[in-house]
Amino acid sequence: MRRLLVRVFLLCTAGFLTFWLGYRADRSDFLSLALVYGALFLAYLAILHLAQKRLFSFRELWTASMVLRTLLLFSTPNLSDDVYRFLWDGRLAAQGIHPFAYTPAQVMESGRVLVGITPELFSKLNSPHYYTVYPPVCQGVFWVAAKVFPESIAGGVFVLKVFLLAADLLVVWVLWRLHPDGWAAAAYALHPLVLLEGVGNVHFEVAMLAFLLAGVWLCQLSWVRADGKLGVLSALFWALAVAVKLLPLLFLPIVWVWLKGRSRWQFTGYFILFCGLLFLPLWDWVVFQNLLSSLQLYFRQFAFNASVYYVLKGLLVALDLKEVLQARVLGPVLGGGVFVGVWIIAFYWKKTLSALSLADRMMLAATLYLLLATTVHPWYVLVPFALGLASARQPAWRYPVVWTAAVMLSYSHYADGSFEEKYGWIALEYAALGAAMVWDWTHCTPVRNKGDVDGVAGLRPPA
Repeated sequence: MRRLLVRVFLLCTAGFLTFWLGYRADRSDFLSLALVYGALFLAYLAILHLAQKRLFSFRELWTASMVLRTLLLFSTPNLSDDVYRFLWDGRLAAQGIHPFAYTPAQVMESGRVLVGITPELFSKLNSPHYYTVYPPVCQGVFWVAAKVFPESIAGGVFVLKVFLLAADLLVVWVLWRLHPDGWAAAAYALHPLVLLEGVGNVHFEVAMLAFLLAGVWLCQLSWVRADGKLGVLSALFWALAVAVKLLPLLFLPIVWVWLKGRSRWQFTGYFILFCGLLFLPLWDWVVFQNLLSSLQLYFRQFAFNASVYYVLKGLLVALDLKEVLQARVLGPVLGGGVFVGVWIIAFYWKKTLSALSLADRMMLAATLYLLLATTVHPWYVLVPFALGLASARQPAWRYPVVWTAAVMLSYSHYADGSFEEKYGWIALEYAALGAAMVWDWTHCTPVRNKGDVDGVAGLRPPA
C-alpha cells in the first residue's frame, strides 16, 4: 500500500506541475518558473528511479506520458511566441503567397486584405521585419493548420500540437526499438523539457528528432541486415529531418565517415535527391536570398544563453577590442570552429572515440555546436539529450540530462520583463554542465556492439 501511495503521489504531482507550467507559467516570473520546473524534474527522476526498481512498468510510464501530453494539447504556448510566426506563414501559404517572399511588415504595409492576417496576429510576432527561416516540412504543417483553422489561433495551435504529439510518439517508438528494455523511451517520453517545449510550446525540434532518430536507426539496421532498401529509407528520413530544421546537415560528415563503400554513395545520392524534392518550393533566387539573409541575421546579430561566445566577449571587452565584440564577427569564427570540430569527431576513429556509436558522435557534434553557438534556446538542448538516449553507452550519458535541467536558468533573461541576460545564472548553468561532462568522461566506459538485431545503437559498420 505504501508503494502504491508513493507511485500515485509522484504521478499526481507530475500532472499538477505539468498543468501549471502549461497553463499558469509566466516567463517573466522566473523564480516561480524555475522552482516549479525543478520540482517537476525531481519528480521525473524519482519516477525513473522507481521504474528501475520495477515499481513502474513501461506501460504505466507510457500511459502517464500520454496523459501529460493530452493535458498540454489545449494550452496556449506561454514561454515562447514563435508559434505566431508559424500561423502567419501558414496563412500566407494557404492564400497562395510564398511565406519566404515578404516580411510580415511588408505584408501589412501592402494593405492587402488576407484571411487571418490581422493586426492582432502581427502584434504577437517577435521578428516582424525578418524573412521566415522555417524549412518546407514545417511550412507544410503550418499550411495544414491554416487550412483547417483559417482564422482561429487556438485551432491552429491545436493542429500543430497534434503533429508534434505524433512526432513524439515516433521518437519513443524508435528509442524502444534501439533499447528494447524501454528505459530510454520512458526517459524521453516523461522528460519535463520534452513535454514543455514540444507539445507545450510547439517547437519543431521534436519533429526533427523523430525523423533524425528514425534515420539513424535505419542507417545502422541497413548495415546489420545488408538491406539496401533500408538505406534508401534512412536517406529519406534524414532528408525529412533537414526539411524540418537544417541542423542535421551538421552530422553529414559523421555519417559519411561511418558509412563505407557502396552504401556511402547510395545514401548520399538518395539524400540529395530527397532534399531536392523537399526543397523544390525554395528553388527561386529571390526566395533563397531572403532565407539566407534571415539566417545570417540570426547567426550574426542574436545572442542568448551562450557559453564560449560570452567568455570570448568578456575577454575582448577586457582587452578593449570592441571592433570584434559583436556576434557578426565572433559568430562566423565560432561557426568555423564547429565545422572543423565535427570533421575531427568524424575522423578521430581509432583512439579514444573508437568505441562510440553513430549516435554518440552525433551527440558530441551537437554539444560542440551548442557550446560554440551565440544562441542556445532551451529546446535546442533536446537534440543532445535524445541522441544520448539513443546511444549504447553504459552507464548512460549524464551531462545531457543535467543540461536539460540547468538550461531552464536561461529563462532568467525574461525575469521581470527585462529581456536582459543574467550572467550569474548562465554561469551556474554551464558550471553544472561542465561538471557533468567531466564526470561522464572520467566514470563511463563505452560499450561495443551492444544490442540485438533491432537494437543496434552500439553497432558500427565493419572496417
